[in-house]
Amino acid sequence: MSKEKNKSFTSNKVSSGNDVYENAFSAVPEEKKKSLVSLIFVLAGYPIALSNFVIGGNVGAGLTFSKAVLALLVGNGVLMAIVLLTGVLAYKTGMSTAFMSRRAFGKSGSNIFSILLAVSAVTWISINGDVFARLITETFSFWKISVPITAIIVILLWTQSAIRGYKGLEFISFLGVPAALIMSGAGIIAVSKATNNFAELSTYVPENPMTFTAATAAIVGGWVFGAVITPDVLRFAKKMSHVFIAGGVAFAIGCFGLQFAGAAVAIATGYADFTQAMSALGLAGVAFVAAIFCLWTTQDNNMYAASLAVQNVIEGTKKKGKITHKQIVIVLAVVACTFAFMGIYSKILPIVEFLSLLIPPVPGLIAAEEFFVKKSKENISINGVAIFSWLIGGVASYFSLKYNFFITPVIGLLTSMVTYIILSKLIDRN
Repeated sequence: MSKEKNKSFTSNKVSSGNDVYENAFSAVPEEKKKSLVSLIFVLAGYPIALSNFVIGGNVGAGLTFSKAVLALLVGNGVLMAIVLLTGVLAYKTGMSTAFMSRRAFGKSGSNIFSILLAVSAVTWISINGDVFARLITETFSFWKISVPITAIIVILLWTQSAIRGYKGLEFISFLGVPAALIMSGAGIIAVSKATNNFAELSTYVPENPMTFTAATAAIVGGWVFGAVITPDVLRFAKKMSHVFIAGGVAFAIGCFGLQFAGAAVAIATGYADFTQAMSALGLAGVAFVAAIFCLWTTQDNNMYAASLAVQNVIEGTKKKGKITHKQIVIVLAVVACTFAFMGIYSKILPIVEFLSLLIPPVPGLIAAEEFFVKKSKENISINGVAIFSWLIGGVASYFSLKYNFFITPVIGLLTSMVTYIILSKLIDRN
């Protein structure tokens, strides 16, 4: 994309020279681009999450070892494709996921997606705050603070790096990524000792087998939201090659690496549950320390992405440029704390499932606009074709999930993409 075409993103916006907005309103300037090492660590810090270890554990417990590895390769291949596709667009435009969505949805239409993105991020923050609070209270008998209050403390801790923007994410990631690798490495070494140098893994037969389709759907569905918002980091890339290297290495480590470790540990111990499995290997202490960073590097990224999404909504109001990144993150943290205090963990599953159906189709729309339609809608209010295609993608995802057909997020993405291309060619004259 030429610089001339990119001017429409930056006109009449708050100056990107001020870090208090995290370059939310304009393309990231060249002087603020980051090194390849920084991109790898920050991007790897996001998928290095307990959820990926748990996903791997469930897949490992439900399939033979060879099929589990194949499912991990297929599922993560899909995630990698989304990361690289959206990452290339982020590099070309210098914009976040929320602002890139304007090119398909229109300026006001993108607000719908931005709100869903922010709600999804806050939901995951509150759920993980609740989960980690329960882990603390169950691990340490001397901890007498209730789960809801502990969850609030945890979320406020994560907020400390998120309010500092990219620099905060970078600092925590340089601590968290090595910690997660140490945990995974310790787990693999323990598995080797427990399975006669992995020989017993190949003979494992699951008691409650799952289908290959269900396994790949769990892998992709469990982290597709994270793949969708990677442009928030990859927009800082200095070179196109850095997008491919950082995206490839980060997700190979964060997603495939942790999921593989989870699968191996689950097969070796017979426990799909993270805490039980690591305890069975005598690694409860290592797992807990690593869990601190695994959750932290993920949830501060969620706050960062949610803040950029909220700025996309604010940009069209009188508050444009009057609310900083730090202020938005604090508000998001308060909302997440409120949800966690209310016990969202036991009530939010239907909302999470709903969001998981609507988020994946969006990359398909953005890609369809950029590579096939090529008539950016960022200067119009709402693109009805994109909204309709998005809904069709969501419906297709629902039926895919209901009837256990193929990989649900992929069905949604491809359906929305094809629908958008066809309808745009037929009726879109902008």
